[in-house]
Amino acid sequence: MKKNIALLTGGYSEEYEISVKSGKVITRHLDHELFNVYLIKVTTGKWTYSDENGVEYGVDLNGFTLGLPAGLVRFDAAFIGIHGTPGEDGKLQGYLDMMQVPYNTCGRVTSAITFNKYFCNEFAGRLNVNVAKTHYLHKRDLINPKEIIEITGMPCFVKPNSNGSSIGITKVKSEEDLFPAIGQAFEVDDEVLVQEFIPGTEVTCGIYEKNGELVVLPLTQIISHKEWFDYEAKYTDGMADEITPAPISEIQAIACRETSAMLYRKLNCRGIVRFDYILTPESYKNSSAFYFLEVNTVPGLSEASIVPRQAASIGISLSQLFTDVLNETISRY
Repeated sequence: MKKNIALLTGGYSEEYEISVKSGKVITRHLDHELFNVYLIKVTTGKWTYSDENGVEYGVDLNGFTLGLPAGLVRFDAAFIGIHGTPGEDGKLQGYLDMMQVPYNTCGRVTSAITFNKYFCNEFAGRLNVNVAKTHYLHKRDLINPKEIIEITGMPCFVKPNSNGSSIGITKVKSEEDLFPAIGQAFEVDDEVLVQEFIPGTEVTCGIYEKNGELVVLPLTQIISHKEWFDYEAKYTDGMADEITPAPISEIQAIACRETSAMLYRKLNCRGIVRFDYILTPESYKNSSAFYFLEVNTVPGLSEASIVPRQAASIGISLSQLFTDVLNETISRY
């Protein structure tokens, strides 16, 4: 019998439009021979499903059910396609846990920790993974530029603590530009990080689980045609090159894959996850000289996104990838 899948898109953050686009791609590639897919748009005021005629139906959040003319739909699993809050920070995971509905992403605790860049970096650092020197700021804190620069040096990056898609991030090259950059980041989040600039090559590793075993995908090297891999470079055609497999040494690749697999297990990740790093020039002599940047627990899943391209490079289609993840999700319950 087909499983009823609630595909959740939208969300409450600046990544809303990206999430909606991802949802349409996921809908197209889910195996409709195996799954009845209900694309549900999550907004602050309501969660809705629209049928093929554009008729809108509200989701009953008391029981996570959908009332349609043909009958009441109860969901066997949820596929979370929401970038940012509430899909990537543990809120949605906590709700689904209470509803006893399986879902395809990391659990609520892991999602909350990894979405908080400061907590995640502290966690990775305690596992002896290299992380950038960081100064943490809350809106209530007094800002002392000289104290910050003593820790991070110049240039540095200012970024919201809990956000994605490089929204609100600024590369700062002088002390006088620090205050405006921090103010811009505080417009997005109440917590801000100032981090040292790590020169090198950005490399990313996608992982998911199938039949209880990790599938570690080929690495991708990202070459931005801008000064760094910002929002425009990520979402504008031709603004970045993504090379899979990454043209790095096998020793470097093994070290990066092993670190990613270790973090996946130590963080108790589930589903499709992407780990981002900077390989420093020293890493060509010392394979451990790479720096952890962040974890993406709901990475982009369109045909042009990094993880699907990594999977495609070894013959795994989007349909197969999504089927593997949903089967793993349902089997856990």
